[in-house]
Amino acid sequence: MQWRPSSPSSDLLDKNIFTPRTLTRSKTVPEPLVTAATIKFEDTTVEDLVFEPEKLTRLRRWILTIAVVDFDLELGPTVVSVFPSLILSHAERENIAFSSFPDSAQFDQGSRIHSFRIRETDHTKNDTLRNDRARPLSNDGFIYGYSHFTQKRDRSFKRGYKQGSLVLLSQFPYPTLFTELISTLGPAFLTHGGPMLEAVCHNIASWPDHELGICVELGFMGNVLHVELPVGLDEQQMQAISSTSDLRKRRPVLAASPPEQLPPLAVFSAAISHLWSIWECLILSEPILVFGTSPTMTSQAIWWLRDFLRPMPLAGDFRPYFTIHDKDHAALVNQNAPQAGLLLGVTNPFYDGTCKHWPHQLSLGDPSQTRHPSLGNQTPLPGPTPGWKTKTHKRYISKDRSLLKILEQVVLKSDSEAQQEPALALRRHFASRTTEFLVPLNRYLNTLIPSPVSSTFPTQKMKRFNEKDFFAMLKNHGSPLPFKSNTKQREFYERWLKSPGFGVWLAKQEELVEAALRQR
Repeated sequence: MQWRPSSPSSDLLDKNIFTPRTLTRSKTVPEPLVTAATIKFEDTTVEDLVFEPEKLTRLRRWILTIAVVDFDLELGPTVVSVFPSLILSHAERENIAFSSFPDSAQFDQGSRIHSFRIRETDHTKNDTLRNDRARPLSNDGFIYGYSHFTQKRDRSFKRGYKQGSLVLLSQFPYPTLFTELISTLGPAFLTHGGPMLEAVCHNIASWPDHELGICVELGFMGNVLHVELPVGLDEQQMQAISSTSDLRKRRPVLAASPPEQLPPLAVFSAAISHLWSIWECLILSEPILVFGTSPTMTSQAIWWLRDFLRPMPLAGDFRPYFTIHDKDHAALVNQNAPQAGLLLGVTNPFYDGTCKHWPHQLSLGDPSQTRHPSLGNQTPLPGPTPGWKTKTHKRYISKDRSLLKILEQVVLKSDSEAQQEPALALRRHFASRTTEFLVPLNRYLNTLIPSPVSSTFPTQKMKRFNEKDFFAMLKNHGSPLPFKSNTKQREFYERWLKSPGFGVWLAKQEELVEAALRQR
């Protein structure tokens, strides 16, 4: 049986880099449990269990560990246990603990899910981590956390609430896949305690090897997830919307696609008409502060903004949910101009004052505060008024008025199902715009690639990028994007060539071209 994922970009340089493999299936039944010492969380026994080295290696093809975070009245959020055992630096433990909790809960009782991204401690500068051979290094220097936070009333606590988080930690930016897992595991852990952690770890250890571009069936807590891994992390994962309920249930989980815990268009409702300006800022590696009323909202929005940029590689740092306790706080939030390409998702009104010098701010939600019930309180909340504010950016490219009209008609509908197709159309639209933006660049890049006839083996190399030659070709052939004028078109590409986005893109293209030339 051959199951092929969504087609990757048709970009000439990206062809045949990854080839989808045959579908594989993992075991779905957990193996016998082994127990050891215990701690307490949510009045449930959590077992700090033993995990065999071979299974640990297989588990860490997909995840690092699962952390239990509790609230200490004196210390604040604290990582009280990780299973399987994983050596974490002090900075990592604190980052995980504070990133797994909302800055301030905007709801009375219940559970919320969000994701975060924290910097990994440099193994070369930490003797303990350097000797931990069981811990795989991440590809980008960051750890991704997927948190199930729970709050319930409890008069035995001085705060009046019992709070805790269960956090799945991975080296992979797969928000949809791991949100699906933690949303299932979180409630089961609260009910059954530690044995659920060992059961799911056995599940994950039985999964096949992690390979880009494959479609797999992954056993998890008695269910089978049909999961499609991306061909590359810069490729947008898409699937058609089906009107048949049975087909909807059988749709694969697109691991790297943006999550949809909240109605996606409602999150951007105050800035729907400004999404084209926001997209231009993303292309130009402009820093954007994203403010929301909950980590769920900010993390979902940041993943969507990341998706709008595909198939362009990301040039800057991004944090789906960022707190004042993050160890990078002083480096990312200070009196200086923010880092190019930085996308920062925050919920604390503190940032509204501290980041006033930032050029762009996106505040999420509905400006009338008449929100979908899952988006937050019905009364005005602290922080900036929802909407898009920019001090420096003026749009270069025309909006798609027909798409905008459709989005405005459905944006405030509380029915998530009604937003599915327009939201998918929005993702496709910006993926198309990014691809169209790259057309003149790829056209010129092809002139820099030596032909098999003219090149002298084995010294085949790509010629240097020459701005003068590029703009001459741009003047003659133009861009498929609907720029407001030829002057705007040239100005936009001039700005991009000076941004870090250009350097990251060109380095990737050179790497792909040189690999293809070597294969000749």
